[in-house]
Amino acid sequence: MEKDQVLVKVEAASICGSDLHMYEGMNAYEWVPTPVILGHEFTGKVVKAENPNHEYLLDKRVIIKCGHCKNCQKGNTNLCDHGNGSMSKVAAESLRYGFRENGGMAEYAAIYYQNVLEIPDEIPSEVAGLLEAVGIGVRAIERASLLPGDTAVVIGPGPIGLSMIASLSNYGFERLIVTGLTQDEERLKLAKELGATDIVYADKENVVDAISRITDGEGVDHVFETSGFHQSLVDGVRMCSKGAEILLVGISAKDTILPTNEIVRGEITVKGVYGVTEKTLKRTISMAASGKYPYEKLVSDKFSLDNAVNGFEVGLAKEAIKVILEP
Repeated sequence: MEKDQVLVKVEAASICGSDLHMYEGMNAYEWVPTPVILGHEFTGKVVKAENPNHEYLLDKRVIIKCGHCKNCQKGNTNLCDHGNGSMSKVAAESLRYGFRENGGMAEYAAIYYQNVLEIPDEIPSEVAGLLEAVGIGVRAIERASLLPGDTAVVIGPGPIGLSMIASLSNYGFERLIVTGLTQDEERLKLAKELGATDIVYADKENVVDAISRITDGEGVDHVFETSGFHQSLVDGVRMCSKGAEILLVGISAKDTILPTNEIVRGEITVKGVYGVTEKTLKRTISMAASGKYPYEKLVSDKFSLDNAVNGFEVGLAKEAIKVILEP
């Protein structure tokens, strides 16, 4: 351990989509040095402080954050550039633990003391282990302009989309719609349990027509696109009512041509959403501690750390929502 690090005894680590991509060798993660211990979504208890000044953290339950560059110092840790310049829209330097440095898929993790964020005992370890993922949806909510009685669509019932449904469940929407495929049947059923009012199967009907039918031709006030599928971005614009907004959460594998004439004539606002800020994480922690949001339903599978390969294989087979690894 280095002087300003603390030792975290890991209680739970969540397998993220990016972990799956790195596990299978996806080209988009060539910037990740190997070998490296994966695991950026994890929680644990501080059991050792190398510097006596940081002993106040001993026995505290924590999750992980970042905090070095100009953007981080402003609290915008999701836009971390770590000196590379804010015009460089690449993977944030805040993707450290589990990417550029060893992460939490281990019994212990050495973490710089400023990168730990305390959490209350009310939050179960398996929920705490996925709060960073839940925080991405919370960040999208922060970027949106939500009002009670609004209507919204979440495109894609993946882990982020489902966590968004859970987070949006208490906002008083008139309609909270989720779109997916027939093969997503179990996930779409879960979406209803989490608070969705309507389900649309994109492989059974035209999704834009379906949204029109559900909203009596009005469209929706907010579209949260979490799939990254290029056609979904186009469809998302067309689901909007005039003056509505679409928030792009999923990262598309290729460039997409959006219907700009419709965006202009409808005064549609397009917003990007990336990662989480420290403020977002703190808000997510408060939401989880309140007990009002069913985040525990997102945990579909648990594996021991020794059995991590099976956890990854279940994730790759899309048989799980969120997989938790426990040392």
